[in-house]
Amino acid sequence: MSNNKISITVKFFAMLREHGPAKETISIPENSTIKLLFKKYQIPWDALKTIIIINGRPHNNLETILNDGDIVSIFPQIAGG
Repeated sequence: MSNNKISITVKFFAMLREHGPAKETISIPENSTIKLLFKKYQIPWDALKTIIIINGRPHNNLETILNDGDIVSIFPQIAGG
């Protein structure tokens, strides 16, 4: 992994706000993945029933590489009936 850093914005919604602020801009190593965010914010792996939106597009792969300027929104899965 490179020593270069990128800046991304992370947004947490609904009950996931217990893991992080509503919105925060952070610096992370270049070539980091979504999985890093789950580790950084201590989101339990059983909470992976989440909806992850990057720059307005859904992503479901924790190995997706984040890019400088990305906006990552993390929502709890919506329960339906």
